[in-house]
Amino acid sequence: MKITHCPICGIAFEEPVEEETLRFSYWICHCCGCEYGNDDIPDYRDKWIQRGAPWFAERERPIDWNLQEQLRHADLSWNKQTV
Repeated sequence: MKITHCPICGIAFEEPVEEETLRFSYWICHCCGCEYGNDDIPDYRDKWIQRGAPWFAERERPIDWNLQEQLRHADLSWNKQTV
């Protein structure tokens, strides 16, 4: 299955990626900072939101960035799944 958004924070990927590839990639999301295969544990999303959902990458947040809208694209069951 192709994944089009970060399963943790819901930011859109530049290109779709296979689910299994993402799970073991150790790529880091430029928005939430999740390192897939390492940080994507059950409470990562909650802790990120509790810290104010800081933007991880050095680039600035988009002017029209909306956390609630972005989270609609997150996979709330991601870190509870196993392969």
